[in-house]
Amino acid sequence: MTAGPGRTDAPATTPPTPVGPGSTRRIAALDGLRGIVIVLVVLGHANGNLWPTDLVLPVPVLGGFFGGGAVSLLFVIGAVIVTRGLLRERELGVIDPVRFYARRVVRLGVQLVPFTVAILVLHRIDPTDTTSAHTTNQSVLNVLAFTWNTYTEQHLLEARPDFFHLWYLSVQQQCYLLLPLVVVLLGARRRALAAALAALFVAITVWRYHVFATDGWIVAHSSTTTRSDGLVLGVLVAVVLPWLAPLRHRAGHAMTASAVALVVLVGSLQELPPFQYLHEWGIVFTLVGGILVATIFLDPAPTVASRALSTRPLGYLGRASLAIFIWHLPVFALVARHTTTWQWPTRTLVAALVLGVVVWSSHRFIEEPTRIWLATHLRPRRLETAPGPVPARTARPTSPAAPAGEP
Repeated sequence: MTAGPGRTDAPATTPPTPVGPGSTRRIAALDGLRGIVIVLVVLGHANGNLWPTDLVLPVPVLGGFFGGGAVSLLFVIGAVIVTRGLLRERELGVIDPVRFYARRVVRLGVQLVPFTVAILVLHRIDPTDTTSAHTTNQSVLNVLAFTWNTYTEQHLLEARPDFFHLWYLSVQQQCYLLLPLVVVLLGARRRALAAALAALFVAITVWRYHVFATDGWIVAHSSTTTRSDGLVLGVLVAVVLPWLAPLRHRAGHAMTASAVALVVLVGSLQELPPFQYLHEWGIVFTLVGGILVATIFLDPAPTVASRALSTRPLGYLGRASLAIFIWHLPVFALVARHTTTWQWPTRTLVAALVLGVVVWSSHRFIEEPTRIWLATHLRPRRLETAPGPVPARTARPTSPAAPAGEP
């Protein structure tokens, strides 16, 4: 997450991840892309919470960068990384779905448990939090059980609004319950797996149109069966990447073109009818994002786009994206409740400072220690107990810092 062209149904073998400047650059570019996406997500949720929606949304082009809709690209990035790892484990005969699930629970749980504890404490001591205790408790339980998206569909008016964004983690985790099994069953038949994934991507897209028309945008927005298209596309990208290797010399041009196309798409969103992120715009954005992610893995030489994505600030945002994603909306809601008489610039600055402190603390004292611990624990048993150094192909994941941390 390789048989060469023409050998798609044979057991696949993955070539070693390139070592050297090119490999480091590609990793940094992937972190940077995730960093840009998380900024777009945060701006979309800050709009209306920290400043009036009519401040930026009506501004041509600029409004698109504050309109949301970018989260599907996080699905793509995370699914490519996770699937490549699973396919590599399958090729080595060490894939272990139980340990995969355990790693996922640890990876997310160490962030979500402190988050939910903080929410429960704040709910008890903050008089501006008017959500009932029952609703808060139910919301917390469903977030921790990764059923938050189904809970909001049935209890929209009761669910905590500052948890609304966490549907993403529920959809992701529900899909990852099946992904290892799919890799075990079809990992050796890449052609069949790719065809099934392409058909599933189309089916999810068509179903989303139907659900939007019959059940409304809320269900279409957060249901697993309507929003997992980006994740499915990410799995598909990971499966077909070996077949794209002969096109590596064209990857740089494709990277630049897809990056420019994404900027144009984001800038055009607010010029289109409402809910386009669930319709044609969303389909094109997800597909173009998949191309960009694929080129980051394929491109062997630096490009203008990869250099722009590889800057340190964007890299840090990408590596801390899980903490940013989980904490940003509750922090914005908390600050907004306590600053109703403030001007929006001051409110925004305070919210940014509070979020920065929370994210830095979470990343420094939770994220990094967990990543280091998982590097040697809960790995497939044969790798965990093998004597001596782990072979380079398994010791070096596709991205040493960012990959396992997709939100």
